[in-house]
Amino acid sequence: MQHKSVMPREALEALALAPGHKAIDATSGLGGHSRLLAEAVGEAGLVCACDTDAESLELAKSNCSAFAGRMRFVHTRFSELPQKLQDILPADALLADFGTSMMHFTSGERGFSLMNDGPLDMRLDRSSDGPTAADLVNRLTERELADLIFITGERRSRQIARALVRGRPVNTMRRFAELVESVSPRTGKLHPATLSALSLRVATNREYEEIEALIRSLPILVRPGGRVALITFHSGEDGLAKALTRQLAKEGKAVLINKHVWTPSAEETRANPASRSAKMRVLEMKQPLGKQGETDHGYSGMDI
Repeated sequence: MQHKSVMPREALEALALAPGHKAIDATSGLGGHSRLLAEAVGEAGLVCACDTDAESLELAKSNCSAFAGRMRFVHTRFSELPQKLQDILPADALLADFGTSMMHFTSGERGFSLMNDGPLDMRLDRSSDGPTAADLVNRLTERELADLIFITGERRSRQIARALVRGRPVNTMRRFAELVESVSPRTGKLHPATLSALSLRVATNREYEEIEALIRSLPILVRPGGRVALITFHSGEDGLAKALTRQLAKEGKAVLINKHVWTPSAEETRANPASRSAKMRVLEMKQPLGKQGETDHGYSGMDI
């Protein structure tokens, strides 16, 4: 199945790019959004296409070859963006699409798909030395595993953790799914291991910590007056994005452009059912002011 970029028209509208602008695509994936940004900034502009998945980034380079002269490809986590991009900061706009690429689910070898068996890896960056999903399942205590599984709201987290611990070693997605299903039978279209697998992916890649690092870094990454668009796909991501963007607004570092999230059009969800859960939040960055009205260049209080 071909990956389709979500809410492309809305993203361009939100970012308000002009020729000559510098834009950051913090989640380039296969390059769909990156291409659109490159078209918008023109030959005099620059798009930094970033991704934590080096394999996806190589495909993005190929898919965006027509815009090579105005693009830079950077293998990086969100938390590393201020250091990796410091020579071009602040940018005029930033886009982050927190969804995973369809590429991750079409093959079992990455360990993301419940439909395709393979090693229980789930690392977005397979070049990292971080733990795999199998490492977490096989090393954590039952209580730690239950807490991990609960982060996406899985109500049977304790029963599932007990089944996984008793079923160790768990080294493949098929084994993981079978053990979850043994205590959480299928009752509808959704696979009973869906939330557990999502929790495991989030934990393996420290996704919530990385999202928090990105949003807290926005005053450094994007100039005052520049735009930011954040696309989330599940309640954990969106709750975090909502809380942190409101905090930036409360601190006077950003203005919330859309009080209510934007969602894909009915036409888009018909053409691309995977987009149906997407939500977009849009910010415009501001220059923070100190207590006496002076510019606060230090961004005090930020934990980056």
